[in-house]
Amino acid sequence: MDDLGIKVAFVTSERLYDAQRELIAQVFGCPVANGYGGRDAGFIAHQCPQGGMHITAEDIIVEIVDAHGQPLPAGATGEIVVTHMATGDFPFIRYRTGDVGTLSAKACACGRGLPVLQDIQGRSTDFLVAADGTVMHGLALIYILRDLPGVKAFKIVQESLALTAVQVVLETPLTAALRSHIEHGVRARLGAAVTVQVAQVDAIAAEASGKFRYVVSKVDAARLYGGAP
Repeated sequence: MDDLGIKVAFVTSERLYDAQRELIAQVFGCPVANGYGGRDAGFIAHQCPQGGMHITAEDIIVEIVDAHGQPLPAGATGEIVVTHMATGDFPFIRYRTGDVGTLSAKACACGRGLPVLQDIQGRSTDFLVAADGTVMHGLALIYILRDLPGVKAFKIVQESLALTAVQVVLETPLTAALRSHIEHGVRARLGAAVTVQVAQVDAIAAEASGKFRYVVSKVDAARLYGGAP
C-alpha cells in the first residue's frame, strides 16, 4: 500500500504511540502527522512537517494548570484546559480536558507563529502510581506486554495502589510461565507487594467513548501537576 501516492497520514482520536507511527508510515509509505482535539472543543492542535504540535490559536486559548486550576508557566507539566472563542452561544471557558501536557517556550523551526504544545502525555488516568508514590506513564507497563509472542491485545487497570488487573487476549491458552512473566514485570515497576491479577479474555471492550485504552488507573493522579498525594 506504499505506492498509493498518499502524501501524509493524518491521525487523531487515540494516543499515537511511536510503534504505531512507524508502522503506519511503513505501510503507506508516507509521513505521519498527529492531531490533538476533543469532542467538546474540536481540533486543538495539529502537527507540522517539523514535528511541532501547533495550537489553533486563532480561536482557542490553551492553558496548562495545576491541580488547583492555577496557570503554570511554559515548560511545566499540568492539565490542559481550553477556552474556545468560536462557541458564542454555548461557550467553553477553561474547559478541563483531563489530558496532561506541556506548553513550549520555544518557537517551532517551521517558522509558523502559532504556539506549540511541547508534549501531550495523555489522560491523567493513563499514568500509574507505584506503591512508593512514584508516578510513571502507562508505557512502563505497556512495554511488558506489547511485544510478547502470542499476545493479540491487552488492557491494564490499576484498581488501587495494592491491586492491578491485567486482561490479555492470546492466540493460545495462558500458561503459568506467561502469567509469571507478566506478574513479575508489573511488580518490578509498581512494587513487590502489589497483587497482580492476570486473566485471559476473548476480547477487550472499548471505552464508552469508543476508544481503546491500554492502561487505566483509578488511583488519584492529581500529584502529576502539583496536587497533594
